[in-house]
Amino acid sequence: MAMLLCVGLKLQAADKSNAVLTPHAGDLVIASGEKLVPFASQQFLTAPYTVLYFGAGWCSDCRKFSPKLVASYNAQTSSQRGYEVLYISQDRTEAEMRQFIMKEGMRWPAVAYDKVAGAADLNRYHPNKSIPWLAVIDRNGTVLLHSESDKDAAEVLKQLEAKIEAAKSVSGS
Repeated sequence: MAMLLCVGLKLQAADKSNAVLTPHAGDLVIASGEKLVPFASQQFLTAPYTVLYFGAGWCSDCRKFSPKLVASYNAQTSSQRGYEVLYISQDRTEAEMRQFIMKEGMRWPAVAYDKVAGAADLNRYHPNKSIPWLAVIDRNGTVLLHSESDKDAAEVLKQLEAKIEAAKSVSGS
C-alpha cells in the first residue's frame, strides 16, 4: 500500500531558487555523450517541484520504474516543466551510476557520485533506504509526496502529474 504524504500543491513564484538544491548546484552532473559532465542551470533550481530519485542500476525495481519516470519527464516541454528530477545514486561505483543514467536515458542531473555520501541534507529525504524511492519536494524542501516501492513510485508520479495539471487549470496556463 502506498504511503503518501500529500500537501496542497500550488505554483510558487518562478524567481525563487530551491533552498535544498542550491547548496548542491556545484555538485551536479548530467549525461553528455558517454560521460557525465558538470551541470549548471538556473531553470533547474527554480522548478516549482523536484523529484528526488534515489535508485541504482543494480536494483531490478529501479530498472522497472525508471522508464516511467523518463517518459513522464520527457513528455514535459523544456520551457514549461512542472517538475525537475534529481538522481541521487545508490550505485556501488561511479561507472555503475554512469551506465544506469545512460542506459535509462535520464536527461536530468544527478548528484556527482563522489558527492552523494556528503549530501546528508538530501539523504534525509530517503529515511528507510529502500529503492526506488521518490521524494517530491517544493522549493522550500517540504516533502509533498513520497514513495515506499516501485509501485508506490509510479503512483507518486501519477499524483504529481495530476496535481500539476490541476494547478495549470486553475492558473489558466
